[in-house]
Amino acid sequence: MSLKKVTAIFNGLQLDIVEKALVSHGVNGFTVEKVRGRGAYFNSYSRDPLTTHILLTTYTRTKYARAIAQLIIDAAHVNTDNEGLVSISPIDEAYWINTKQCCDENQFYFYEMKSD
Repeated sequence: MSLKKVTAIFNGLQLDIVEKALVSHGVNGFTVEKVRGRGAYFNSYSRDPLTTHILLTTYTRTKYARAIAQLIIDAAHVNTDNEGLVSISPIDEAYWINTKQCCDENQFYFYEMKSD
């Protein structure tokens, strides 16, 4: 299987920009959720030092993973310290729940990156 999972953690204020960038380049399947955690930055003046960020996950063909990661980085970047993280992970197996069948990379046609 030639699929990758791209995961990004970034400031929620950048969500609309990241979403528009992904959709405008043909990445129309992704999951977004609010997460709380602590990285290099934390609010040491609060009883709760955790900060809220966005966790975005998408699956794509291997050949597009770096381009999608860079697209997210460019869209989420605001030139401040500790803006977040983007990672690319290999996928050994993935299954469609509705068919109970293993995914095939060719089923990820909607993740084809549009060229600029």
